[in-house]
Order: sequence, then structure tokens, then C-alpha cells
Amino acid sequence: MKNIIFLDIDGVLNCEEAFKNGYCEYVEWGKGEHHQSFYPPAKKFLNDLIILSDADIVVSSTWRHSGLEWLKKVWEYEEMEGNIIDITPSLYFKDSHSVPRGCEIEKWLKDKGFYHINYSKEEQFKVIKESGILNYVIIDDDSDMLYKQKYHFVHVLPSPRNKKGFTKEHCNKALEIFNQKLY
Repeated sequence: MKNIIFLDIDGVLNCEEAFKNGYCEYVEWGKGEHHQSFYPPAKKFLNDLIILSDADIVVSSTWRHSGLEWLKKVWEYEEMEGNIIDITPSLYFKDSHSVPRGCEIEKWLKDKGFYHINYSKEEQFKVIKESGILNYVIIDDDSDMLYKQKYHFVHVLPSPRNKKGFTKEHCNKALEIFNQKLY
């Protein structure tokens, strides 16, 4: 059973302070492949979280549109801990507007067989065991999550309220969430 981190990138691993200080530059690698580098302090705190929680990563960021294999290469290039195991689906309303990110995360969890049971710890443990998902944390600077995800959400406030991206405080909050048993 694994912990899962649903990860946004823009605003979390790159941020206003990073841009102003010359970080988060475009890096070219491979044949025409490039990405925007991650802010070192934010990388450090996210790596700490991944190590301490033994979590796998599911990318919910718009970066997911470049594909899972590309994201894995970026992850390796940036020397990040843990494994990117998947990306969330991109869901749209009939009028081509995207749905809230929380809905995409919920669909990913449901597709894996994970959901919350409020009436029985024993039944919740069965769901956890069958899905293989012990707990999850959503890390994002946007706030379009579902109400029922509020206890799993680490809100990295967007600029100008937060100019440093993912910090030690965010890491500690995520660890608190992972330390709460769901069963």
C-alpha cells in the first residue's frame, strides 16, 4: 500500500521568487526537449516529503499534457526522489471547458478503486487494501478541489501571497495528513 501525492508544478516547484532570482530557466535536453527547471528550495522540501512519506507521484499539473514519459525524464533530470507513476485524466465539459482539478483527481482515485467510507473503519481498510492506496495528498496553488478533498489538500497559495512555492510548512502539513490513518 502506498501514499500518493497529486502534484501541481507551476506555483509549487517554480514560483515568483525563483524567477526573480534567476531560477526556473528553460533547460534543453535531448532532441528538442526542454522544461522549466525547479526552484531548489521547493525541490528540497518536496524530496523530503517523498522520502519521509514513501509516496508515489501522480502529476495533476498542466505539465501532464506533455505525457508521462516526458515527465519521468524531467523528474530524473531534476534529480527528484520517488517515482511518477501516472497522470490524472484531462476531463472537459461538453462546451470544451475543463472541469475542476479535484474532479480529475477523484476520477483517478475511483478508477483505482479508492473512495472514502465514513461508516466503517473495517470497510475503509478493505478499500485501502484492494486499491493499494494508503492515503493521498493534493499539492496545488489552485483551489479547484472538491469539498470532500479538503483534509487532503495542501494549498500552496499563489503569488503574490506566496512567492516561495513549496516550503517547509507545506511539507509539514502534508506529513500531518499522511500520518492520519483513514481506517
